[in-house]
Amino acid sequence: MEVSEPFFHALGRAVAEYLNEESGGGKIVVGGDTRASTDALKAAFIGGLAEGGATVEDLGILPTPALAYGVTAHGAKMGAMITASHNPYCDNGIKFFDADARKIEDGVQLALEEKLEKFFKGLGGYEPKKFERRGIKVGRFALEEYAGKMLGIFPKDFLKGVKIAMDMANGATSGVSSLVLAGYGAEVVAMGDKPDGFNINEGVGSQHPEKIAALCKEVGADAAFAHDGDGDRVVVCDETGFVLEGEEVLGLIAFDALSRGKLPGNAIVTTIQSNLGMDESLKARGVGVYRSGIGDRLVMREMLARGCSIGGENSGHFIFSEVSPCGDGLAAALSVLSVMASNGKKLSQLRGGIELYPVASKAVPVERKTPIEETAHLSKAVAECEKILGQEGRILVRYSGTEKKIRLLAEGKNRENVDKCMQILCEAVELDLK
Repeated sequence: MEVSEPFFHALGRAVAEYLNEESGGGKIVVGGDTRASTDALKAAFIGGLAEGGATVEDLGILPTPALAYGVTAHGAKMGAMITASHNPYCDNGIKFFDADARKIEDGVQLALEEKLEKFFKGLGGYEPKKFERRGIKVGRFALEEYAGKMLGIFPKDFLKGVKIAMDMANGATSGVSSLVLAGYGAEVVAMGDKPDGFNINEGVGSQHPEKIAALCKEVGADAAFAHDGDGDRVVVCDETGFVLEGEEVLGLIAFDALSRGKLPGNAIVTTIQSNLGMDESLKARGVGVYRSGIGDRLVMREMLARGCSIGGENSGHFIFSEVSPCGDGLAAALSVLSVMASNGKKLSQLRGGIELYPVASKAVPVERKTPIEETAHLSKAVAECEKILGQEGRILVRYSGTEKKIRLLAEGKNRENVDKCMQILCEAVELDLK
């Protein structure tokens, strides 16, 4: 089944039936990002929900963390965000949240998939239908509610005199993040804030950090930030144009929280993807590290299990459970700026606390996704590289969940060994998967 209006209509029916069975109905809030296909897909999805008897509130265009906030603020049983995150405008998808504004669990996802298949098969020759919007409330103030929430977290005018460069990827944060930063007193120089439906993530945003780095230097900003299309991640740049690794951002915020006695359990959560050097640097200063699988949903699950309030991925997803139960790029940007303000130092002076191991990583296109343990050469290459790196490094090999690519990572204390392992892995991929 490809992402299409029939798919989204059937998915709406599936969600409505699930809500009826699990909780006797209830409200679902729906939002989307700025890509051209979002309105049509959202209309089909809401049409399916309405046909199934669900109570729907359309929150319009807004960032994913704002949609998550809308779930709890509007008393919904579920939330749905139509977005393809950092992908180009031609892609689209959907993210679901439960009543606690957390990404839905595997069991719920499986239940929805089973119902989706049933309703999709029953559609026959689907044609887009005009559905009665009467009774479907449009949350006109959802963005204002989210902005108001974000403006109530830190002291008033704490950014007065600070210049910030902000790239909003022509996505759902356009006009929102800059509004909040200016509300705290900052001077904001914005880019990527003029979405037209087709330019989301196009040469801007978190996938192109060189753009915000260049703008930062050009305008003499004190710091710079770049969102992805739906605003749940952020890339951070210091005043010199240096782009911080995600591990450095996590370390910066964790050390500050520890110094203020605001780090529960004196620990954070990150994923298996993050650099091992971060663990060493954090532990040397009294901060423990727990690791989860990849994805902010799994990070949040581990945070709950460990009693941690800070977690994140090196890709730019950062979670602060006191603010939101999902990744929030604006919350992360504000947290970095708060550390700068409270210490009275430039970001370049604060970012040196994390020493990372040498690393090599590649995303290699493949023709097929053969299970790695069933490959003739790659499985042996992984074992060989693990032996080369020993206890002072690691190998991580996994397929992309959204593209026909395999992601390779070699990491260790010795740069020569790391590069050698990456060469071995690439040669094995060429033999097995091309």
